[in-house]
Amino acid sequence: MGGPEGWRKRSLEDIAQIRTGVAKGKKNIPDPVLLPYLRVANVQDGYLDLSEMKKIEVSAKNISRYLLENGDVLLTEGGDFDKLGRGAIWNGQVADCLHQNHVFAVRVDRDALLPEFLSAQTGSGYGKAYFLSCAKRSTNLASINSTQLKQFPVIVPPLPEQRKIADILSTWDRAIEVSEALLATARRQKRSLMQSLLTGKRRFPEFNGQPWKEVRLGDVVNTVIGGTPARKEPSYWLNGSHTWLSIRDLGPKYLDKTKEKITDLGVSKSNVKLLPTGT
Repeated sequence: MGGPEGWRKRSLEDIAQIRTGVAKGKKNIPDPVLLPYLRVANVQDGYLDLSEMKKIEVSAKNISRYLLENGDVLLTEGGDFDKLGRGAIWNGQVADCLHQNHVFAVRVDRDALLPEFLSAQTGSGYGKAYFLSCAKRSTNLASINSTQLKQFPVIVPPLPEQRKIADILSTWDRAIEVSEALLATARRQKRSLMQSLLTGKRRFPEFNGQPWKEVRLGDVVNTVIGGTPARKEPSYWLNGSHTWLSIRDLGPKYLDKTKEKITDLGVSKSNVKLLPTGT
């Protein structure tokens, strides 16, 4: 590989064990033991969501085969394109926890590779590009198998450099977590303020004594219902080309830009409702 001195590229299977998980739905399990296990829903992109843990029966003799260990890098088998290969590191958050067969557990050789460095690399653009390049795809879904994961070409710097890189990225992760927590707090405070201001529970001193009125929305606004684009050729075409708003363009607080033109969809002029500026 062309790159910094001391950096190598190795197949993941050369420096890690790729462990598949327990399958659901098995019957007549000998000597069954009920244990918690990780599902795909628990493994998010860069973190674990353990708010809802489920349990599964497994034969006592097979527990060690599926039992997670501290430092296991968890990767999902598939799902939506943006979820392919997502993962996080297991740090023993739940005792005696197993993993489902749609979640891979990668146990690295720590003399060659740090779990934190591998997790960052698989979650990077480099990792996502590899998984998408070899994934089995359907309409909106993609999946990888253990063979493809074993062949993942890991870029392996010397261990001290891996640690330095992982520490820097971890610092950024903590800063992002703090920022997100502050943002969530600010949003809650704003919702509370809106509730009190918009319902009159909190008033400005200069407006005290001025009564609020309650009226029907239809008495103070005009409501215009939009048209439905025709998928077949209409009897009368609109001259020119205009963008049009669909429900997909309406974000929580903003309008997304649509690429569709109403003339591209064959919209009859009689069905067109043009929005005035400022609507």
